[in-house]
Amino acid sequence: MAGKGLTKSYYQTRTLLLYTGISLVGLFLNQTSQSPKLKAAALGLLFPGAGLTTVATIPALLVFLLSTALIPLTLFAWFSCGGVFFPLFLWSGTAALSAALAQETLFEPAAYAWPFLCIVGIGYVTLSTYRANMAAEIERKARNEWLIDQVYRNQTDASEVPAPGSRELDLQTLRFVQWFMELALTDENDWSYHNIIDQFQTSAIRYQLYETVYALGMYQAHYAPGYHGALSQAQRNVIHKSTKQEVMNYWKWESLFGKFNVHDWNPIKKDNIMVTGYILQAIGIYQNNTGDKCFEEKDCLEFCVTDKARFKADFQSINDAVYDNMSKNAYTLYPCEPNWHYTPCNLVAIGGVIASDRALKTNYGSKVSASFQKNLEEEFTTRDGSILPIRSELTGFTIPGLCGVLTNAHNSFLCSASFPHIAHRNWALARRESVRYEADGRGKIINLVGADKIDPGNYKAGHGYSYAVFAASAAEFGDRKLNRDFLAQIDTELYPVYITETGASRNKGLSTIGQATLLRARMGGYQDWHNMLNAGPPASALNGPLLVDAKFPDILVAKAYSHDGRGLELVLYNDRAAGSFTIGLDRLMPHAAYRGQAGQEFHASAQGTARISVMIDGRTRVNIEPVA
Repeated sequence: MAGKGLTKSYYQTRTLLLYTGISLVGLFLNQTSQSPKLKAAALGLLFPGAGLTTVATIPALLVFLLSTALIPLTLFAWFSCGGVFFPLFLWSGTAALSAALAQETLFEPAAYAWPFLCIVGIGYVTLSTYRANMAAEIERKARNEWLIDQVYRNQTDASEVPAPGSRELDLQTLRFVQWFMELALTDENDWSYHNIIDQFQTSAIRYQLYETVYALGMYQAHYAPGYHGALSQAQRNVIHKSTKQEVMNYWKWESLFGKFNVHDWNPIKKDNIMVTGYILQAIGIYQNNTGDKCFEEKDCLEFCVTDKARFKADFQSINDAVYDNMSKNAYTLYPCEPNWHYTPCNLVAIGGVIASDRALKTNYGSKVSASFQKNLEEEFTTRDGSILPIRSELTGFTIPGLCGVLTNAHNSFLCSASFPHIAHRNWALARRESVRYEADGRGKIINLVGADKIDPGNYKAGHGYSYAVFAASAAEFGDRKLNRDFLAQIDTELYPVYITETGASRNKGLSTIGQATLLRARMGGYQDWHNMLNAGPPASALNGPLLVDAKFPDILVAKAYSHDGRGLELVLYNDRAAGSFTIGLDRLMPHAAYRGQAGQEFHASAQGTARISVMIDGRTRVNIEPVA
């Protein structure tokens, strides 16, 4: 049953027993020892700084105030980068300082006050948790009254799944694609398109790079599987760029302060799903869309953590590592930051397993899917059916109130490819409980809490990012009205669109991660994410002729699709001035005759390639067809 998993209960019980044991030892030593220093240090085992209050001198009390102020900072360091070292250091350090500052006479009432305060604190948390669980039970029953009908209504009202090869991008959307193409084609040392804040949490460059592949991958899968060239190069660039030291150095510090590991900083082997799961999905999407197996080459990727700590990997070894971590972890889901399980990261990873099984002909998904789903529902879902964003591996506890309605909307999108029934359930919850239409006919997200009101890509306050997430999920579940409504609000009010010096379009103030989410919302149709990971373009599109050379950004490709495996339908736009452009084609039939623009004939080379001229003036359709 949701929220009643045994694994988290085991770790929670273990944590409480460990704390109880340490506290009893501290109390025993405090009451039996004749040494004031030991008595003070022992009391400090109950709570960080407790021993300083029994010393009760002015210096000790000042240190106590300082240490108390540091508690939330050390807990934040533990949460944000897995640095369990920091709260442990504060706790042990204040106990040691208590001993150092202790004098012959101690303030004895503190030895009785702290056990009482700790018992009251634990009792309060326990009671609050019990009440929250009971409220969640009631909420679950209420939700079950309407949940099936809401899912049915969402599916009935959803727009139809677009037929493969039936779509093209308009120029407005292409300008947003252009911005991500520019990002992906920058020099390997150029980070000018990125939000550079920290490399530990959600604004980290790695997420911006992976999200770029996901967005460009959706573009390639559904609109332009016949376009390789700059588009494929852009995705390869980003995947390689994600292994650079500027991106990966964080793992050294997380290993040191989260795992006390001073020598083995391999970012692939153990934990770190925020790299392994994400890059696995990125490579899987790329290879399935293109058929390019360059990342299967042994040790083709070098993850540079420091100048000397470099680790080789490839598509297969990353896939093996993800499976190995999932199969060995008690939760199946495994940590991002050391000792912290994030459900969104794991949902990305299981999507990567699905894509990789297709590309590498493995069956890891079938081996871990059942246990993954079981643990997701029992260990990482509250009793009212909402998925939790995080859980501590060490303690089994979560962080209450971290996110609210955004979790349901975001997870519904991420679950779409792997667990459609959970995806539809979460979207039903998000859609019914969190979206209201005002008198003016516009949709509004309600009940936002905590991190719902922050752009995770730049940490700026505001609810606009939530609108981007809901717009992307609305597209995935076929709610075109909500999708278009939220896109319009974002583009005109929340993050107005502006044109860059290169002619690309961008939303002012929105992070790079937010831009990628929004691009998926612009391009996406019903079940597009699900279909890309589970099926991909049809065989005709994957085996037909290719557009391999279309100078970017002079030529913008709205569509490149082979419907029959023999011809290629192109829809092209000129960037600035109209004119004649040369394009390169590949995977044609060697020596065969083809017709291009205006019926002009040309012949493929012995290698199945050709270069032809096309006149592009606004939207230009070019059909490449073999001469009968």
